[in-house]
Amino acid sequence: MTASQQDLKTDPYRLAIVAAERLRTALAAHGITAPSLRGGYPARDLPMVELGRCTADSADELSAVLESAVAEGGR
Repeated sequence: MTASQQDLKTDPYRLAIVAAERLRTALAAHGITAPSLRGGYPARDLPMVELGRCTADSADELSAVLESAVAEGGR
């Protein structure tokens, strides 16, 4: 494994970008858009994702998806 490949798995900033993209994809699968969602700079070496702003409709849709997941036995 090269140094740059290792960085992809350990660099907090890169991990945040990957996590943000994963969340963006999951939200899109439910028709939810979060335009301000992005990987942010680490805080105390922890990857941080900036959820940003969204419309009230998007927040309601996200809440409904999460509530449904809980009702179905999800976390």
